[in-house]
Amino acid sequence: MNISESLRQQIIVASRDAYPEEMCGVVIQGEFIRLDNVSKHPGEHFEMDPKGLARLEDRGEIEAYVHSHPDGTAIASALDKHQIELHGKTWIICAYPAADIQTYEPCGYQAPLVGRLYHHGWQDCYALIRDFYSREMGIELLDFERDDCWWEAKDHASLYVENYAKTGFVEVDQPQYGDVLLCTVGRTEHPNHALIWLGEKWQLKTETTEPCHGNSLFLHHPYNQSSKREIYGPNWLERTVKVLRHRNRL
Repeated sequence: MNISESLRQQIIVASRDAYPEEMCGVVIQGEFIRLDNVSKHPGEHFEMDPKGLARLEDRGEIEAYVHSHPDGTAIASALDKHQIELHGKTWIICAYPAADIQTYEPCGYQAPLVGRLYHHGWQDCYALIRDFYSREMGIELLDFERDDCWWEAKDHASLYVENYAKTGFVEVDQPQYGDVLLCTVGRTEHPNHALIWLGEKWQLKTETTEPCHGNSLFLHHPYNQSSKREIYGPNWLERTVKVLRHRNRL
């Protein structure tokens, strides 16, 4: 997408006016239209006002989504790349006060299975399982809305336990490659973490990774850490409450 000088100046001025919070908006018919940032943390993230966005539908097709990075660069973050693919539209990022503007197009980006950053709700332990099953096994799993720290509330639904059957899993005794192990980790009222059993098969089909040796390996995405492979030792055995296998692999 080509950015005219007029559009560039509109975006820079809007970024200045929103600073030190993130600015957000859309481009329709070559014109930038700013929207309210309704994020709970507007200095770190943006969330476009959904009502304002809906009102713009009658003005024409959205050509691009726009936001700013206060005191940062115009490089797309992991979340930005995820959203670009999700929306299938051009994204424009303005670094302010540097006034650097970069555009990004959907390009098929996928977060790696090993080494991805943690973002609850879209890049967490369950998201890793969904992506692993889709890429490595060709099995598409349902997704579920989940608030951060849901597992700490006793009266909250036990999301893993209540949904594994709906997602196509059944309980088994011993793990095989690709099985999911439900665990309780840290302060929790419910099983709140899940591992993917690899056994000796550390090498993935869909991406190149560093060698990782052992005969009881698993892949997981710990809370607020990067996804990684580890050896399944006594500490994880004590935490494991269920071993699950997808019905397509029985």
